Amino acid sequence: MSARKKEGGTENKIRGIEQEYPVSAKAISNPSLLANAAIQGLKRRGFSRDVMWDLITEVSQEAHESRITSSYGDNGCRIYNDMGHLEIATPSYNNPFDAVAYDKASEIYAFVGSREASLALKKKVVVHKNNVANRSSDGKGKKVKTKTYSTHGNIITKREACKDWSRVEKALIPWVVTRILFTGSGDVVSGDTIGKEGVKFVISPRAMFVVQKSSLATTSGRGILNTRDQPHAARQYWRLHDIHYEALRSEYAIFLRDVAQAMVICAFELGFLDDAPEIDDPVRAFKKISADTQECEWKIKLKNEEMTDAVSILRFYLEGIEKMYEEMGEEGKWDEIGKRSLEEVIEKLEARRVEEYVDGIDWVTKLALLVNYEPKSAFEGISICNQYALLDESVLYYIVDEEESTKGSCLFNPKESLAFAKKELPQVDWSSLSDRVKYALDNAPEHTRDFFKVEMLKGYGSHVRSVSWSTMVLNEAKIILDEPFILNKEEMGAEMKEGREIAEVLSAAKRLYPEKIIS
Repeated sequence: MSARKKEGGTENKIRGIEQEYPVSAKAISNPSLLANAAIQGLKRRGFSRDVMWDLITEVSQEAHESRITSSYGDNGCRIYNDMGHLEIATPSYNNPFDAVAYDKASEIYAFVGSREASLALKKKVVVHKNNVANRSSDGKGKKVKTKTYSTHGNIITKREACKDWSRVEKALIPWVVTRILFTGSGDVVSGDTIGKEGVKFVISPRAMFVVQKSSLATTSGRGILNTRDQPHAARQYWRLHDIHYEALRSEYAIFLRDVAQAMVICAFELGFLDDAPEIDDPVRAFKKISADTQECEWKIKLKNEEMTDAVSILRFYLEGIEKMYEEMGEEGKWDEIGKRSLEEVIEKLEARRVEEYVDGIDWVTKLALLVNYEPKSAFEGISICNQYALLDESVLYYIVDEEESTKGSCLFNPKESLAFAKKELPQVDWSSLSDRVKYALDNAPEHTRDFFKVEMLKGYGSHVRSVSWSTMVLNEAKIILDEPFILNKEEMGAEMKEGREIAEVLSAAKRLYPEKIIS
C-alpha cells in the first residue's frame, strides 16, 4: 500500500484509540504508584521500552506532557501514567479488523501490567476497562460518588473540512449523540450525575458528564465535540479528537464503531452531512437518550420543533454514506461490510429488537446481566458492571488455549462475544483474529507510519533520541513522519532486514522522501 493513496474510502483514514485504565488495589490509595508499577512490569516483561517524548508536536500540551514519563510498546502503542491512571494509546491503523486486534492487544498489555504490579507490590492489583468508578462517600453504601475515565478516539481528517467549526458541530453532533445506541458501553452512574437521588444504569456513562456542545477541555466542562488542534501530522490535516468513545469489550461493537466512524468522517469531508437534522438541545438529548434503557423511545426534539428519535437520525447518516459511495463509484472491502452492518443495526434498532444484541452491544449485554443477577442494591449493580469491565485471564482467550483463559471471574465472555461477531459479521474472517492479536502484541500495523517507528526502535534503539506521534529523532537524522502512511511496510519492509546498517536504511528512506529525512 503506497503512502500516496487515492481519495475516498475508509482505508485512507488513519485512526487509533486512547484508553485510560483505572488500576486499583486494597490498602493502596496512590493510583500513580499502581500505574507506574504496571508500566514498569510491562518493561520487565519486554513489551515496552522507555522513550524520550518529542514535545514539538504537543501544541498547548507541552507543560502537561513534560511531566509524563512515556514508554513505547513493541506494537507502536504509547504507554504512560496520565494523572494517576494507566493510559495506552494504540498505534495508528486503517481498518476495523485492526481496530479490534489492537484494542484486544491493549487489554492484554493492561492485564499483564496489573499482574506484574501485583508481583512487585505483593498486593492483588486489578485493572478495569470502564469509564466510571462509583465509590461510597461514607463507607456505608448510602452515597455514591462517580469518577470518570476516558476512552478517546482519534481520526485524521482534512483541515479544510474543519476550519468552520459551526459546520463541524452541525454535521457531527447529531452523530455523536445518537451513535451511542450501538457504541454505548453501559454502566451504573450516581444520582449527582443524573440529577436525582440514587443510581441508574445508562446506555452511555460518558454522555452523563457533558455540559456543552464543544470544548477544549477533556476533564471538566466537557463538550460533545472537542476542539483540540493537534493534528499529529502535517498542518493540512486535522485530528478529530473524539472524547466520547467508550470502553468496549465486544468485538462486534468495536468493529462497527470504527468502520461507522470512518465512513461518517469521509462523508462529512465530502459534504454529504451538511444538512444533518439539528437537535434543539443536544446536551439534554444526549443524556435523555442515554438514560432511556427501559422504554427505548429515544425521543429527540429538533430545532424546527419537530419530534423524531435517535434511530431516524442514524438513518440520515446511513443515507449520506450511501450517497457518498454512489458518487464515488467505488467502495473497498471494509466500506462494503461497514455500510451493510450499519444498515442492519439501524433496522433492528428501528424495530427496537435490542435484546438481539446481547454479547454484541456492550450496554445491552450489561443490562441483560443486571436483569439476570437481580442485584438487591445499587452497589451490587455497580459490582456487576465492574465485573464485566475487569481485565483478568479471560483477555488471554485470543492467544492461549481456552482452558487457560477461562480461569478468570470476569463477566465478559470472549467466547460468546466472538461467536456473536461471527454471526453478525460473517464476511469478516474472524478465524484469523487470534493470529492478528498475537501479531498486534509485537508489531505495528503494516500500512501506517508506525511500522517504520517500531522497526527502527527494535533494530536501532540505541540510535533513537526521541519519538512522537509524527517525528523520530536519531543520532544520525530527524525523520518527519507527518504523512499518515509514510514509510509503511510495502515501502520499507525489504529495506529493514536484520543486520543492515542504519545508514543504508536512512538512505533508502531518503530516496523515497528526501524532504522528510533531515541529516
